[in-house]
Amino acid sequence: MAFNQFRYTVQLNMENRRCIVAGGGHVALRKTRSLLEAGASVTVIAPEILPAITALQGTYPALTLCRRPFRAGDTENAFLVIAATDNRSVNEAVAQEALQHHALLNVTDDPEAGNFSVAGSYDIGSLHFSVTTGGNPRLTHLLLEDLKQQYGDDMAAFSEFLDEQRLKIKQRLPGAATRQEFWRKTLTKQLLQDVKDGRLQQAKEIIIHAVDRIGAEP
Repeated sequence: MAFNQFRYTVQLNMENRRCIVAGGGHVALRKTRSLLEAGASVTVIAPEILPAITALQGTYPALTLCRRPFRAGDTENAFLVIAATDNRSVNEAVAQEALQHHALLNVTDDPEAGNFSVAGSYDIGSLHFSVTTGGNPRLTHLLLEDLKQQYGDDMAAFSEFLDEQRLKIKQRLPGAATRQEFWRKTLTKQLLQDVKDGRLQQAKEIIIHAVDRIGAEP
C-alpha cells in the first residue's frame, strides 16, 4: 500500500486500548506520549528506554516498560502497534507479527509497511486539527503553525461556548432539522471571522441573542 493511499481519516476511541510501542528512542517517546494522552494502555518494549519515557509513568499508570528486545508474541491481543526501533529488521519482524494479529500498524521508518499513518495534529481545548501532506514533514509543520496562528485561545473558547448553547437549543428546538436550520442561519463564516479578528464577545452576544429569540417571535 502506497503512503499517499492513506486517505480515510478517522478519530479513534483509544480509552484502555492495548497498544505496543517497539522502540525506546525519541520517536517512540512522541508516539507513546500521544497514545497515553488519548487514554490508551501502552507497553513500550526496547533494550534501552529514554529517561523521558520512564518519567511518563509518574503521570500515566497505564504505561508499562519492558527493557528487553522484541519477542515473538509481543503483539498478541494488541489493538494498535507502532514499530519505532532504529533497526529495520526488528521493525519488519514487529510489522509482520502485528499484521498477522490484525492489529492497526504504523511503521515509523517505512509507512508503506503499515496500514495506517499518523497525521500531524494541533489541539486546543475541544478543537482538534489534523494535517496530512502525503509525507512532507516540513509542509505539515508549516501548515500546523499557520493553523495555530489562525485558531488560538479565542476559537477554543468559542467552541466551548457553542457546546453550552447547544444544550439550550436542544431543549427549545426538539426537532433535529429545526436545530440544523438555526445553526445554518446563525453560525456563519462572518461570525468565525469575528472570533479570529479578536471580537469573541461580540460573536458570543450574537449567538446569545439568537438563542433568546427562539420562541419569542410570532
